[in-house]
Amino acid sequence: MLNKTALSAAITAALSFSVFADQNIEHITVTANKFEQPLESALAAISVISRSDIEKSNVQDVVSLLDNVAGIQAVRNGGFGQSVSLFLRGNDAKHTLVLVDGVRVTDANSGDNSLTNIPLNSIERIEIIRGAKAAIYGSDAIAGVINIISREGNHNTITLTSGSHNYSDIEATASYKKDKFTLSANAGYSHTDGYDVIEKDPQVIVGKNHDRDGYYNGNAGLTLQYGDEQSGIFSLRSQYSEGEGEYDAWGSDAYRFHNYTNKLAWKRSSEKLSQHVSYSLGKEQNVQIGSSADDNAYVTKRGQFEYQSQYHISEALSLTGNITFLNEDVGESTATFSESERDNLSVAFGGFYNDENWLAEVVLRTDDYDFHGRANTYTLALGKQVTDGLSVKFNHGSAFRAPSLSQTFVIDSPYYLPNANLSPEEAKNSEIIVTYSDERFRIEAAVYDNRITDKIVYEPNSDWKYVPFNIERADFEGVDLVVEVEDSFGVEHTLNASYVSAKDAKTQQQLQRRARRTLTYTISKTWQDVDATLTLVHRGERNDKVWGAQGSYTVTLPSYTVFNLAANYTFFDRFKLTGRIENLTDKRYFNATAGEAKDGSLLGYKPPGRQAYVGVSYRF
Repeated sequence: MLNKTALSAAITAALSFSVFADQNIEHITVTANKFEQPLESALAAISVISRSDIEKSNVQDVVSLLDNVAGIQAVRNGGFGQSVSLFLRGNDAKHTLVLVDGVRVTDANSGDNSLTNIPLNSIERIEIIRGAKAAIYGSDAIAGVINIISREGNHNTITLTSGSHNYSDIEATASYKKDKFTLSANAGYSHTDGYDVIEKDPQVIVGKNHDRDGYYNGNAGLTLQYGDEQSGIFSLRSQYSEGEGEYDAWGSDAYRFHNYTNKLAWKRSSEKLSQHVSYSLGKEQNVQIGSSADDNAYVTKRGQFEYQSQYHISEALSLTGNITFLNEDVGESTATFSESERDNLSVAFGGFYNDENWLAEVVLRTDDYDFHGRANTYTLALGKQVTDGLSVKFNHGSAFRAPSLSQTFVIDSPYYLPNANLSPEEAKNSEIIVTYSDERFRIEAAVYDNRITDKIVYEPNSDWKYVPFNIERADFEGVDLVVEVEDSFGVEHTLNASYVSAKDAKTQQQLQRRARRTLTYTISKTWQDVDATLTLVHRGERNDKVWGAQGSYTVTLPSYTVFNLAANYTFFDRFKLTGRIENLTDKRYFNATAGEAKDGSLLGYKPPGRQAYVGVSYRF
């Protein structure tokens, strides 16, 4: 059952802002259904982070940016470049589909994503779509979709930043436009010496893990467009990043990554018909170093062809069709697989209706994965404009996640055994979204229920090797609240509050590392050439499992609240000074446990503490 007191308090606080507001909320266009539409006509709960939001916040990585979004909890195992578990509505990280320009960026070996290594300077905007979206996007879109759109800069800029733990960053963008041709480019390099990310047992002798855990990331991107409405627009988007991150572990203590996405596309729109065709190539390579003479490599290569069309029957009604062919290949990995490559062919059809009073959406999709069989998914949604500014939306849909190639076909792992009989995980999601907006403010509340069946979990066999099975079920119920207000003094208020019950259906216990209550409250103000933002981040109690001398046991980690401050000052028209202080009060806490000391006390993954960053940017 939802916590009524916490929800009531959040709504009361949100409504109390409205009496001061007098500005319009910015009109936003999204591509949640793979075609452009106004945010208010989308029948899903969507958050959008724009380029201006990124630059105003002065955060240094994608994870910090996403952690402020309603429904998202990012649990770090340390600082920059460290492993991150991103829980959307309490779901496992593997149940959120991550895209860069529509290209999947998850590891087909494990199903993990590499959000922590996506450079911020390469991003134009991020769309976070909450709820089951497999009928639109296919496998993995159980909890939602994070769609990252690469940089489309209209200016030439160079930015230098320095900060705590010997952090340094240089970024540059360039743009050129003439007639039908547009070019945008971005490049960046960041480095930090880091800090020792795991608390150490004072009774243990100093070893290789008693050191700083540094990180660097070098990246470059290019976007080319040519054409017009009559002939269509051809585009090429390419992003590349490489780097290295250090961490503390029994074996390997560092990893190297080389990632890229390339997408060639053509789109054309007329009064009746819109078409989009694309071919993309992507690669995710992660090499674990330091464990042996032969470093372990995890490599995923993907090729995808997609055709999407939208036909407008009338001003209110349109039909869409989509066909996608996806190939995934892990053959360059160190591990050996009985099957190292698989294909998926999907076909989807949809209908969308919008007559200003009623919204409706029906989408049907079928995926045919090699070795796993066919998965059929759907989305049904209905919305009503009750009064001016007030709308109620309902959507219900199904979703699935195909097993990873490691789970089904790896044959030489020292820790895992495959199960070729695995079935896809399946889910059903229902939610009601109530939105009210006027000249004064915007408020959105989404109540949802998401149930996953045939959940894949690992069980040890008699030789203590872990084997995956479809044996679990998990239930997720919760509410997300988003409030945006600008008061009569020009101060902008943003409240993102969530409550989630994420339970193992068998034990009825809250899943590990998920806080039931989260809240982020941001206030920002602009004075001519200066803007400042103060953010409060609160995370409630979480459970975590500890491995100690007597085996494993569960502990409750206490709640915590931190404050972050960002400011920007523009001078001489083209220069801008930037600054950010994270964890103003130097709050001591940790999100996750890392083990047990010899005296029985907990050891945790340490947050970096108070950090300061200053920079300068020049636009020309």
